Amino acid sequence: MTFAVGHLLELEQPEDIDPKYKRWTLDTLPILPQEFKVRPKKGTRDRLSVIKKLMQRDDVEGLINACDAGREGELIFREIAEFHGSDLPIERLWLQSMTKDAIRQGFGSLQDGAKFKGLSDAAHCRNYSDWLIGMNATRALTRRLKTRSENQAWSAGRVQTPTLAMLVDRELEILSHTPRPFWRIKGTFQYGGETYVGTWFDPSLRGGDDEEQKDDRLFDEARAKALVERLQGQAGVASETLKPSTEVAPPLFDLTSLQREANRRFGWSARRTLNAAQRCYEGHKVLTYPRTDTKALPQDYRTVVDEVIDQLGADARFQKAASTLKRDGLLNEKKIFDDSKVTDHFAIVPTGTLADLTGDDARLFDLVARRFLAAFHPPATWVRINRTTVVDGERFRSTARVLREAGWREVMGETEGEGKLTPFRPGADSTEGIDVATESVDLEADQTKPPPRISESRLLSLMENAGKYVDDEDAAEALKDSGIGTPATRADIIENLISKGYAMRAGRALKPSVKGIRLIDILHRMKAERLASPALTGEMEHQLAEVERGRLGADKFMSSIYDYAEEIVDLTKGFEFEHLYPDEAPLGTCPCGKEKPVYERSWFYRCKEPEGLETNQRKRKKMAEAGEEMIEDCTFRVWKDKSGRYIDRQTVKELLENKKSRPLDGFLTRQGRTFRAELELHDKDVELKRLEGGSADGEASETPEYEVDETPLGTCPHCREGQVMETRSTFICSKGLAVLRALDKDEATAFALRAKDVPEGMEYCPFLLPRTVCKREITRDEAQQYMQDGKTPLLEQFTSRKGRPFSAMLYMKETGRHGFEFLPRGGAQAKDGTSAEGETAKAASKKASATKKKAASKKKKTAAKKASTKKATAAKKPSTKKATAAKKKASTKKSATQKKASSKKAASNKAASRKAASAKSAATASSPASGGAASKKTVTKRRAARDANPPVEASSNPS
Repeated sequence: MTFAVGHLLELEQPEDIDPKYKRWTLDTLPILPQEFKVRPKKGTRDRLSVIKKLMQRDDVEGLINACDAGREGELIFREIAEFHGSDLPIERLWLQSMTKDAIRQGFGSLQDGAKFKGLSDAAHCRNYSDWLIGMNATRALTRRLKTRSENQAWSAGRVQTPTLAMLVDRELEILSHTPRPFWRIKGTFQYGGETYVGTWFDPSLRGGDDEEQKDDRLFDEARAKALVERLQGQAGVASETLKPSTEVAPPLFDLTSLQREANRRFGWSARRTLNAAQRCYEGHKVLTYPRTDTKALPQDYRTVVDEVIDQLGADARFQKAASTLKRDGLLNEKKIFDDSKVTDHFAIVPTGTLADLTGDDARLFDLVARRFLAAFHPPATWVRINRTTVVDGERFRSTARVLREAGWREVMGETEGEGKLTPFRPGADSTEGIDVATESVDLEADQTKPPPRISESRLLSLMENAGKYVDDEDAAEALKDSGIGTPATRADIIENLISKGYAMRAGRALKPSVKGIRLIDILHRMKAERLASPALTGEMEHQLAEVERGRLGADKFMSSIYDYAEEIVDLTKGFEFEHLYPDEAPLGTCPCGKEKPVYERSWFYRCKEPEGLETNQRKRKKMAEAGEEMIEDCTFRVWKDKSGRYIDRQTVKELLENKKSRPLDGFLTRQGRTFRAELELHDKDVELKRLEGGSADGEASETPEYEVDETPLGTCPHCREGQVMETRSTFICSKGLAVLRALDKDEATAFALRAKDVPEGMEYCPFLLPRTVCKREITRDEAQQYMQDGKTPLLEQFTSRKGRPFSAMLYMKETGRHGFEFLPRGGAQAKDGTSAEGETAKAASKKASATKKKAASKKKKTAAKKASTKKATAAKKPSTKKATAAKKKASTKKSATQKKASSKKAASNKAASRKAASAKSAATASSPASGGAASKKTVTKRRAARDANPPVEASSNPS
């Protein structure tokens, strides 16, 4: 019995197939290999070698595939067997439950591997289709869209691009929205000693083309003021209806629903939720496998559930809920225990093991445990109160939702109702003719708002349901086969969009960058909507499910993918930018004074180019040198990218008409903070005028805050006097915290604090450890070990600035701040945080430099000796022709020998230089979070290498 560690193999890159693909050129596209070969992933050769030796043993008669019972598990096994050329018969272990009895039963009833051909075909088709679409689309778009200012790869993919499109579509709605003022009328009424509020509405208003028109909005201020004046102080008559409703317990968590709930409750990103769940599964062993798309449990798990409930009952937090279940029995069993809904993994539930958890891990476990217990509880019952108050023929509406029986909601700690109304006659279904007093009628001014940005919770739902937001979980289940990505990859897809510069965080929501908007805009204009369509990508997922079931042939599916990849390349090659942005729908008049209309172009807005204008700079230079007359172009431009904010058509219209725009949110500083500003037009220059006050966008970066345990962690290891305290975002010395509070500053500003800032008479200690380092939470236990030992053990799941995961140890610097130590590929770890690999690189570089100097010196000496010999030979002048010929032959032989030796030395020196450069590059690359440690030359080389080999989307390794 042996194992893989996820995917051990990956598809070959284009340059592995043919050297001509090393250069990214349009004439080499599309790349359509008829045979896909795999190669070992980095660091997997030893594991592959072990598996091969075991396969080739004389006593091995066949193979059992015991990987996950799903598409990716099948692909992992099949790729390894095919890579090693195995023709051994295959049997399949198909487990949907992880109880000991289920595992024994599974090995006792192994299935023929041929039965899973459809699953294998679907897995390979998914892998090949991602490669074909991602590789061809990325290369083609990069060649067409790359500019001097935007020289990174324009990555595109089957899953990544439609996900981005959903963010872009919403952002364009937000940017094009123009606020309209409106007024609401609020009435305050009194009955039986209680006061309630009602909102005026017009019952005759019906929905029309104006989506902003609502029955409680008045867009005529004069009419609104007249109504308020007329209704003031007049008595009213109220009526109400009471409508009961039942809310059944929610299902157990799968990964997507867990990520959505954690985002809604805590504001966590999908990646942060997944990391916490993975630690609870792998490290603490308190949760089952988290990367699942199933909300049900297998039927044979019933006895395990009883055991888990018993063990959770030992925790005071869950004691009441567990006791209720043991006393009254479990409800909703048919819905929860359903083998037909269990795939390769079942729902995320507690294992019954209790551990002393802190931070994110504790909060996530509490959420899963409560959902698990709540799922077996009775429904919550509500009463909805709808009350209408009539004053002089005008109607006011009041609503409330009162929780009658908490049921499962009590377990979740959700017992609050919505609104505050006490029924006129409790128990009566309806009540009419109640006289009420009108205390006041008030007018409230407001303005229409754009739709909100998409939160991660909502985006995960949209991905799961192929671009359709579905609240009802049963309806969502029907769309599951048509979703975008898988639960295990959706968090990485979101992080991938951020790391590639296509999207960013704005508070709890996500917003596309200018680059992301440009990509989707151009795809739509060049008629490549399919690549950016969530629905069409969802259809492709549905077709993969049909391949898996044997209803669609793999050849037929792949034939459509080859055609699709070719179509994307043809569309990308064939478009001309002037055809994408034709002269239509002018936005206003150019300020150049020639009354020329302004049109939209690919990167900016400008007036129509004059006829005969030569845009090629080389030709213009030659024409100028030749003294030829040239047509001058208008210099007016409104660039679409203004300080990180996309400038839309509506804003340009306003700017040209009013010489200034309305206040705009979403501009970015270099530090990633957002600010509000106006665009102002001065002659032909567009200036950005920053406004006071915050931006509605929130911060572009995620800064998590945690619950606080006020118990000190221990004595400060830096000053040996203060106590290390826990705040919402840091572990900080009490002496440093006292200074910050005296200055009325947040602890996050401690990084910028200097000795001159410290108030006179106060002692300051700089010890500070953030509770979030590179998007990873540092737990209280890890912080205490850091204080005690001066460093942490190896910590995983850090995320670099480029969005790549890495592992490192944190060590304490002399300054009281933290640094990173990285494990070398070989050799001991350096004490100062520099890996041994870095020292090796330095040594190799030094050695190469010395070798080069030595070779140059030797070459110089040889040249001098050769010149001396030549001079002596000329002076001697041999008397005979034979002697001269002999000497000439000897000299020629010696010269050839010297040339050969010199060539060998040059090759040796070149290899040494290459080795030193490689070692230096490896040492630099081993520090993903070091930030700016590499020289400018190294950075340039690395950038060039990255541009030459940009990442291609593949769900097996989305990062």
